[in-house]
Amino acid sequence: MKGLLLKDIFNLRKVAKQYLLILAFFVCYCFFLKNPSFFPMMTVMSFSMMILTSLGYDEAAGFDKYALTLPVNREDLVRTKYLLLLLLIAAGFVVGMIGNILINLFIQGDREPVLEQMISVAAVAAVFFLVYATMLPLVFKLGVEKARMTLMVCYIAVFAGVFFAVKQITKLGLDKDLTDGRMTALALAAAIGTILYFIGSYFVSVRIIRKREW
Repeated sequence: MKGLLLKDIFNLRKVAKQYLLILAFFVCYCFFLKNPSFFPMMTVMSFSMMILTSLGYDEAAGFDKYALTLPVNREDLVRTKYLLLLLLIAAGFVVGMIGNILINLFIQGDREPVLEQMISVAAVAAVFFLVYATMLPLVFKLGVEKARMTLMVCYIAVFAGVFFAVKQITKLGLDKDLTDGRMTALALAAAIGTILYFIGSYFVSVRIIRKREW
């Protein structure tokens, strides 16, 4: 599986210059808006989208058929993509956080609490995490090009789910008198829910690829 992951990382180097230009544009746009919060959101989104680029390269080269002649199994193909998604979102989080802090220093000349910034960026990362966890089973089922057409639907579904969860929290009155303990509990519940959703998505993808014929 290590070899599969390295193959994906080396493939993504082909688009590294493009993404550097995109990040430079985001930095300039943040200075134009005088709002650094735009940078981490777009950074996480851009990094997470690279999972589709990686899957697109494999599909164009017919790599999955070739991979099955190697000492790897179908589960390894799925596991590698999910691990790559984790790494991409983690990289987007780190780059987004660093950029957010530096841009804020240049624009406002002060230091916002790092913990608050981390929570905000983590929330954004979790949303894109859920979007692509929803997307991956569709890619393994339909292929990259057909699945791309459902990307907007995945975004809408995830945002609708988050909105519904927030409404339920408000309805239950859990948003009132938010103590540090209650905020920690809500954040922990959200993290556990996201992890369980990711694990469920993985097993759905494994089930799909086991039945897939090339």
